[in-house]
Amino acid sequence: MTLMERMRVLSEGTKYDSCNQSAVCHAFGPDGRCIQLYKTLMTNACCGECTYCPNRCGRDSVKATLSPEEIVKITWSFYRRNAVEGLFLSSGVIGDAEKTAEQQLEVARLLRTQGFAGYIHIRVMPGTPKYLLEEISDCANKFGVNAETTSSINYSEICPNFHYNSDVLQRLKWTRDLINRKRREAGKRGRIIGANDTQFVVGAVQESDREIIGTVEKFMDRYELRRPYFMSFDPVPFTPLENNDPSPLWREIRLYQTSYLLKDYGMTANDLDNVLDDNGFLPDNDPKMLLASCNPELFPVDVNSATREDLLRVPGIGPVGANRIVSSRPINSEKELSRMGVVLSRARPFVEINGKRQTNLFSFAGVGA
Repeated sequence: MTLMERMRVLSEGTKYDSCNQSAVCHAFGPDGRCIQLYKTLMTNACCGECTYCPNRCGRDSVKATLSPEEIVKITWSFYRRNAVEGLFLSSGVIGDAEKTAEQQLEVARLLRTQGFAGYIHIRVMPGTPKYLLEEISDCANKFGVNAETTSSINYSEICPNFHYNSDVLQRLKWTRDLINRKRREAGKRGRIIGANDTQFVVGAVQESDREIIGTVEKFMDRYELRRPYFMSFDPVPFTPLENNDPSPLWREIRLYQTSYLLKDYGMTANDLDNVLDDNGFLPDNDPKMLLASCNPELFPVDVNSATREDLLRVPGIGPVGANRIVSSRPINSEKELSRMGVVLSRARPFVEINGKRQTNLFSFAGVGA
């Protein structure tokens, strides 16, 4: 295949790693800034036998590989044209995790020695040796391993070549420690160091949303996980799970929403348990709105006296809006709330201003009907 044909095959392959099917994906820096990255696999030839994966060993599909030098050349080409600000690099397993990480490290080292100042995000393989993680941390802004599921039992079903506790959880711990160390060192130079992250394949095994939410909370506590990524399972022909039902996209979206509630809103997995059905699954409704509807005794909250924690429970009020309300009180009108970023169409039934709550739009705003 030509270079362009190989680039297309390997860029499309990264859709199974928190990305879409274009050659560009997006990351977010600690300051919230969106960063465009050229994304590619080094190779989609893999010795792993993950049951859901189109790149699994033995599956008949078009295989392609890019050398470290080719990836460096392509990245520089995009970067110099301001098409991207960095590189997202993943791969199939090339022989074993150590050999794969060596190849990924070679890409990062070549870029840095050539003066590349862009963002480098490397998705490492389960079982990557600690010494290579340490060397990758010297070159990359962000690096991490995918957990894929919630337990060693589930993991053994879908990723039989690897061990959940030693190959995945241990790497999450090492990544946490390396990120903290690199952030201390990078503070003097202003280098961006991304937070720990991982990915779950939703629906490949029969784990409930309760299990996933509980695992996310545990990872946030143990490994300082900032953001989990969720990929809806979609059966791939000629894999062991080809006849399984796909996971609906809305389930992925609802899990993202619950992860934001855990990380940014101070809620717990026990809080979210109230909106799950009898089998531990989320309905296709906004979980924050469901929580508010399930706890009518907590509302309305007075925007001028409520704590920040109480404000965060109001649909339509996020962390930024809650901070603005607390620092700008007293609040005297709905228009002031709107200027602070509050989504009034969601928040109105759950708040009151100066003792007045919504009965209809005009009375709440202080305007005669």
